[in-house]
Amino acid sequence: MYQDIEDDIDVIALFEGYKLKPLKFRWHGRVYKITRVTGDWKTDVGQYKLRHFAVLDDASNFFQLSYDEKNSHWLLTKLWVE
Repeated sequence: MYQDIEDDIDVIALFEGYKLKPLKFRWHGRVYKITRVTGDWKTDVGQYKLRHFAVLDDASNFFQLSYDEKNSHWLLTKLWVE
């Protein structure tokens, strides 16, 4: 089951060409290394975009991260809980 979350996170990301790729993030003091980006998409919010990333960490936990272009801000928006 997915759990909706709206927590601020710190992210280390890389620009490969024009594509943004998150590498790891910190949430509640713990660092999660991203081993795979399983999907990415954008949604329009006025003249800005939210960039969404479905990611897996090294323990195969699933998270959805979102980058708010307007505020240069990252959020953890979903996680998979059993």
